[in-house]
Amino acid sequence: MHVGVEAIGTYVPSGRLAISELRQHWPGVPTPGGVKTVTVAGYDEDIVTMGVEAAEAALSGVTVASVDLLIVATCSSPYTEHSAAAEIARALALEPTAAIVDVAGSTLGGVNAVEIARGAIVAGNATRVLVVAAERRRGAPGSAVEALGAGAVALLISSEATSTLGPSVSYRHGVPTRWRSESTGVLRNYDDQRYELVGQIEPALKGVLSQLAPGATQLAVGPLDVRSRTALLRSTNFDATDSSFDFSQTGELGSGGPLFDLAGVVTNQESVLVACVGVESGSGATGFTLDVNGPIRVTAHLPEPTPISYVEYLQRFGVIEGPMPPSPIVPYAATPGAARSDLEGSLTGARCVACQSFNIPPRRLCVDCGTSEFTFERAVRFGEVVTFNVQHVVAVHPEPAPVAVGVVRLKGETGSRGGQISAMFCDTKLDELKVGTAVKIVYRRLGVDDGLVKYGWKVRSVTDSSDEVTPGRLS
Repeated sequence: MHVGVEAIGTYVPSGRLAISELRQHWPGVPTPGGVKTVTVAGYDEDIVTMGVEAAEAALSGVTVASVDLLIVATCSSPYTEHSAAAEIARALALEPTAAIVDVAGSTLGGVNAVEIARGAIVAGNATRVLVVAAERRRGAPGSAVEALGAGAVALLISSEATSTLGPSVSYRHGVPTRWRSESTGVLRNYDDQRYELVGQIEPALKGVLSQLAPGATQLAVGPLDVRSRTALLRSTNFDATDSSFDFSQTGELGSGGPLFDLAGVVTNQESVLVACVGVESGSGATGFTLDVNGPIRVTAHLPEPTPISYVEYLQRFGVIEGPMPPSPIVPYAATPGAARSDLEGSLTGARCVACQSFNIPPRRLCVDCGTSEFTFERAVRFGEVVTFNVQHVVAVHPEPAPVAVGVVRLKGETGSRGGQISAMFCDTKLDELKVGTAVKIVYRRLGVDDGLVKYGWKVRSVTDSSDEVTPGRLS
């Protein structure tokens, strides 16, 4: 049965830690070869929120109800026990009957998730599958693997694609040289990186390539730093310049690494056979082929970089804390349009049948005309600022002050009181914020209660054309 990739969406956060900044604090410690900066997630970002961003890009214009399986791969879930896939499915408004699968704990997870998706469609257990690989990892302070990138990539896979996925193959080789134990939140490593690359990863990669269908002209591989990736491509006789994705600006992206590289390889390509291989020292390698026979829609959200210091980097991961108020109880109603009874959390409102005012959150009586007959629909994710103010005392731990809060009118809405939401702003330069600023509604962390992460919606200023993609329709 024919199965292929329809579309790919990628997202990386705006925060950037310069490797030169890292070297100032840890002189003499090895750093990722060829990497200039690593992407760093915001205080309110994790693999769930970044996964939603990438998924919405991949689903642009697609009916959400057509996705009947979601697979999420990560080494950095906010939970040791609880499905991150369930949180992403809730935000995307996938059907309650859509199956969810979590693939955790290995950088091979992204590639393995693609094979699970292909197998589910071939077996008749799914028709359209969304694969998300997202990471927010950090190595031990002062180690060679401390600086790791953050981001998410999503692949939409079905039998309707013009491309064709081949079955995956694996080659197990080596012993662990990188690991994260259950008792710690940081990656650790042995120092002999040359042995890791030449003695373990290269033989595993070649073992996979020897089994894949011959004729592949381009190779997507990861997770690797820039120098290691270039060395491996040359040792396997592939062109190291074929991918348009720039890992020198993001760093190593874990389970998403090979899929980010795949997105870079297939961008603007109409005919190419790609081998995509995930590698992990001590585990080996797993790969598949993608035969591209027509353009694949690739939507990349790469916001304007915001430099951060090493101290802020450690603060964002909770390694160091300054004076902060006690963590408050975070109500679900802190997010626009949501309440504790809003089990879906997908930003759904009620459209008044009489006057067409959009009531969000849904109300018993229309805020504009007082009638009680409604239809329900998902809110558009774009709007413009109606009013705002800047708060210098923030009760949402660990978000730093100041932050802006305000009212946004959703795009296309004309009601007098309906069609508006109130929300916190994120990733927005306060000195550039004004009434009329175009914004996008994004999924973010609102806080944590006793280890339970509360997710909801915030707004950010629209930064580039990739922000304009339309999320998947409910029906």
